Amino acid sequence: MHIGKSLFMIAVMPAPALAQAIQDAKPATIVVAGHGSIETAPDRATLTLTIRGEGRTPDAATSALAGRQKAVLSGLRSLDPQLEVQTGSIAISEARAGNCDNGSGFTELHSDQDVAHALDAAADALTDRAQDSSAKGPCIVIGRVAEIEATVILNSVKDAGTAVGLAGRLGAREARVDAFGLRSEADASDRAVTAAIANARAQAQAIAKASGARLGPLISVSDGSDRGGRVLRLYDVNQALAPAVMPAPVVVDVTPKPVETEARLIVTFAIER
Repeated sequence: MHIGKSLFMIAVMPAPALAQAIQDAKPATIVVAGHGSIETAPDRATLTLTIRGEGRTPDAATSALAGRQKAVLSGLRSLDPQLEVQTGSIAISEARAGNCDNGSGFTELHSDQDVAHALDAAADALTDRAQDSSAKGPCIVIGRVAEIEATVILNSVKDAGTAVGLAGRLGAREARVDAFGLRSEADASDRAVTAAIANARAQAQAIAKASGARLGPLISVSDGSDRGGRVLRLYDVNQALAPAVMPAPVVVDVTPKPVETEARLIVTFAIER
């Protein structure tokens, strides 16, 4: 009987009064933005390599590239047997020397001096030509250049600097450390969220106290995470060929900064008066 009477009273209430009754039934709330930031030592390093092979023919250039790539990756695995390799773009281009017109659609990839040292094709003739810059002669194809880009992920962070120098020694045209990071961000993300909730609760508690209210239970949370990338400065090395007997690699110590993981949350608490 009491329930039916209550429903009847609500049904006959004017619209403004009904709206006010519904508003009064809603709990008062405090909405705050919580921020949590934690730091974690990185456990992976990402290297980017460019490896090149030169030869008189496409097959010769490709074979040189394959051999150099094998030497570089084998050397890096001596530092970290569990490293991951991801290959990127692969290209083969003509190497030209002489009085080449760049407007013709071909790119002169090397100076005469560079080509004379890099290619086995017509090396003696190119050396003579390089000594006299005024005697370039006609533009001719003197060989091929094959190039591949690769990304190497090291689990041994402490060896990242050493790996750059070793890759250069073994024939990488360019090697650099792109970033330090985490293999899995799940744990770091959980800890950042916990910190963000604690931060939001502290803010809400202060607001409730200042307004003479008591902080109630947490009502809702929305995720506003914003994570940025971590990039280390680039480090280029000159191309070098592996000697027959390879000495120990030059050790380069690295001390990467911790990886910062953030969580930004919009948190709503009830307040009780």
